[in-house]
Amino acid sequence: MSEPDPLRTKRLGLGGILLVTGAVLVAGAVFVAPAVGPLDGTAVTTDLTAAPTPEPTIGSGTTSSAGATRTADTASSPAGETGPLVPVYWVGESGGVERLFREFRRSPAGASGDAISDAVHLMTSEDPLDPDYRSPWSPASEVSSSISTDNVITLDISADAFDGQLGEDEALLAVQQLIYTATAAASDAGLIRGGEASSVIVLVDATAGYRAFGSVDLGGEWSRDASVLAPVWIIDPQEGVGLDAGTLTVHGVVWAPRSSATWSILPLQRGRPDPGRPVSEGVVGIGGDDAAGTYSFSVDLPPGRYEITVSVPFEGRVAADSSTVVVG
Repeated sequence: MSEPDPLRTKRLGLGGILLVTGAVLVAGAVFVAPAVGPLDGTAVTTDLTAAPTPEPTIGSGTTSSAGATRTADTASSPAGETGPLVPVYWVGESGGVERLFREFRRSPAGASGDAISDAVHLMTSEDPLDPDYRSPWSPASEVSSSISTDNVITLDISADAFDGQLGEDEALLAVQQLIYTATAAASDAGLIRGGEASSVIVLVDATAGYRAFGSVDLGGEWSRDASVLAPVWIIDPQEGVGLDAGTLTVHGVVWAPRSSATWSILPLQRGRPDPGRPVSEGVVGIGGDDAAGTYSFSVDLPPGRYEITVSVPFEGRVAADSSTVVVG
């Protein structure tokens, strides 16, 4: 992204996400991400079983309401996912580059109860709900975690998760996918107090310094890099969520200092959006600080399947996120 990176005092960029290698670093030497609400479990997100809590009006021209009753269809609650919701990050294309998006997923039946490990297991072994997202990881046979009183997460993951070779930039993005998933799961589970920071030490089969995907050495502590986040997210509704009746309210976040975002809702015909027949479209104001802003808008929809798209300008192009909703 072109905006200043709030996670570091010095801009590193995707090619320089690697932190200092070697032993555990002292607290003053590590640049770590704050537990920002939209990145963690405190953000508005579809419950998959009930309507979200209403949000206040945000920015110029935005509205919010209690919304409609939402239910999960098969796409939103895959077979075997029955436990608590955990945040999981995925790779997706936005504005011509690959960046990170987030979904909330239910822990599978028989999960360990360790929120961090369960989220990482989901990240490596499940497919994203949104078909626009993907994951470069292979299923991890073993994942365990611990967290220190200084909010340093130690994550031990099996080597089978790193099956295959990736170029350096793609490998760095995959590692950031892991770091974001682990730290968000820890915050969501209350293992990190709100507003405090966390970092991650990654072990592979209990050993430090593993060369991930043949490109990146996993030494030292890792922290979040905001430059890898997609410029715009739709947080609520998630992909495939069903709407029984009433008004659909869309919430999201923009990771850039912008005053507005453009949105449209297109009907799906045979699984494809019809760009010539938007049901509704408009511009929504963005409220927040220079690092991240939030938006919200509401619309009444007749029965059918729809694709919601929210977009913003990004480095001379357009970055967008989309979500499919089913109205019964």
